[in-house]
Amino acid sequence: MSSLSSTDVDLKAQMQGCVVQLQQALEIEQTLSRISETVRASLDETFSLNAVVQELALELEADCYIVLRTDTDQQRLISSSSSQAPTSSFQTKVLSLDHDPEINHCLRATDYLQFCFNTNLPEEKFTLFACSINHNDENLGNLWVIQATSKTLTELEIHLLQKVAKQCAIAIQQSRLYQAAQSQVEELKQLNEVKDNFLNQAIHDLRSPLANMQLAIHMLEHQLAAGRSDSGDTSQQNPAYIKTLTHLKILQTECERELTLVNNLLELQRLESGLASEKQSLDLVDAIDLRDWLIDLIRPFEDRIQQRQITLELQIAPCLPTIVSDSDTLHRVLSELLHNACKYTPPHETISIHARSSSECVQIEISNSGVEIPVEEQLRIFDKFYRIPNSDRWKQGGTGLGLTLVKEMLVHLRGSIYIESGSGQTCFTIQLPLR
Repeated sequence: MSSLSSTDVDLKAQMQGCVVQLQQALEIEQTLSRISETVRASLDETFSLNAVVQELALELEADCYIVLRTDTDQQRLISSSSSQAPTSSFQTKVLSLDHDPEINHCLRATDYLQFCFNTNLPEEKFTLFACSINHNDENLGNLWVIQATSKTLTELEIHLLQKVAKQCAIAIQQSRLYQAAQSQVEELKQLNEVKDNFLNQAIHDLRSPLANMQLAIHMLEHQLAAGRSDSGDTSQQNPAYIKTLTHLKILQTECERELTLVNNLLELQRLESGLASEKQSLDLVDAIDLRDWLIDLIRPFEDRIQQRQITLELQIAPCLPTIVSDSDTLHRVLSELLHNACKYTPPHETISIHARSSSECVQIEISNSGVEIPVEEQLRIFDKFYRIPNSDRWKQGGTGLGLTLVKEMLVHLRGSIYIESGSGQTCFTIQLPLR
């Protein structure tokens, strides 16, 4: 009977031991889970590592330290204490040991150490544990635990510390990657500001002489016209006079082309720098009745379309709602698309403008027949300075910025544009919010 009682007591003791171990394992897993969540949630190295040592100090009831290696081979200490021991003396001891060549050699060989000093000095009677914090064979630092001599870490606790060391490596690495990325972003931002300032200055410096050239051309035209009036129509038969007019016309065309390029660059710079959105937020937007507005828009293009023997179709859905937008910017967008349609449409083909609406937006399509844009060109058509090869049948030239500006202006109108081309026609569709 007594043997049965003894067996029962042993079983109960074993069960209690198992329960204690399971409880310890559960607590350790919970601690590891909290540490992992902290590491994932923060890109701040100091915050993450402070949270790690605090969690470990509470779980192990010990003093915990992380000693990091810096780029200048200096030591950086992060500590937390749960004991009444003089933490400052422990910090000094940890920093000294962390720099010890023999300990570092052992850590490289074994990954972790648990040891104590063979001493009779009361202030040095404690147990130390050190575990390497490594990333891709690079030692980032060491994790240290100091506790009373009578206590050593269990296998579960050592397993926890090894996993925590890996979490520390992740925290350090992701923080440093983030800092490097932020430094690159800041550097790119500064370079972009330098570029913007340079472009703004260069563009303004180009505008002034071009404007003076334009004024001089107008003065020459005026003088030639006055000279023709004084000498009668006979001057028009003079070959030198005709040649001068031809050269003056070329000069005027090229000057206007360069001035358009400079103005487009300035506008694109303004849009990309965000100044346009700031201005738009301050300016009053307009209520636009698209039916009358579109009719007025196409009127300046009618003569050119007729001269080039192109048919123009305008289809506006009934009950098209009024939209609230920036009238000037929208006018520039549609004028550029119509200008391109006139430029690239062959004779006897058709330019069509369709306007319709849905519950959320207005859709305006500008299409032209007789021309297709290959898919590979469609992908690049909105890029800066890109022009489709051999497509300008009227040899009018261009800056290659028109569609880039269109896309940027629509972004500031909270709209969008896309292109479809096939079956002998090309269609640009813009979508605009009602408000």
